[in-house]
Amino acid sequence: MKTAVFLLLASAACAQPLSVYSEFAHIETMTDAAGKVTAPAEPREILSPAIARNAFSSFQIVVDVPRGTPYQLYVAQNPENAVEVTLYRENGEKLERVDQPVSGNGTQVFWMDLWTARDAPVARIKVEPQLHVNNDWVIYPMEARVVSATVPEGPRPNQSDPIVWAFVCGSRRVYFSYANSDTDRIRFRNAQQDVALSKTVPKEDLQKLFCDKPESADPEWYLRIRDYLLRLR
Repeated sequence: MKTAVFLLLASAACAQPLSVYSEFAHIETMTDAAGKVTAPAEPREILSPAIARNAFSSFQIVVDVPRGTPYQLYVAQNPENAVEVTLYRENGEKLERVDQPVSGNGTQVFWMDLWTARDAPVARIKVEPQLHVNNDWVIYPMEARVVSATVPEGPRPNQSDPIVWAFVCGSRRVYFSYANSDTDRIRFRNAQQDVALSKTVPKEDLQKLFCDKPESADPEWYLRIRDYLLRLR
């Protein structure tokens, strides 16, 4: 990829045409504020995320450009094919699978699904969304960390499971619904992977770590639990 490259800086002072957020960030899609995060107030910065092996990891990509501005979106890797990348265009409650390069001409939310193989080496890999717009390249400098945590094999979720488990904290629970929307189904699938990882840890230990925290309206609070599970070996 040639021509000028602009590395994205974490600066609230100017809008960025290319951003990456966690699967839990709430992003406006239908109004004049499309592409803006509505919750949490300070979304997690996604620059060096940990990703488990034998598992999916999901992120939201926002292309924020004026209506009528044509662009193409790619996801580059180094090493090549370190993970399997699937891109979806968000359309209401549906996700439409798209092939690279993805063309568009206005603000759009995409989902980036990464599959990491069981035998993937523990290493840092570049998984960089790249946007070609206005005859320049904008690169989001994401370096994923493939960790030792490996999701064991187990039954896959199915549509007969409308509401899944209350994870760890009893009455302060997060439900992952399979049936509501395509994005819910992705979160459900990823949560099932967490359940499989958590079976190696006594539930009482997880409760001590997480269940004495006050209630939070932050939709990304659950990532604290996933962070802990991804540190397991």
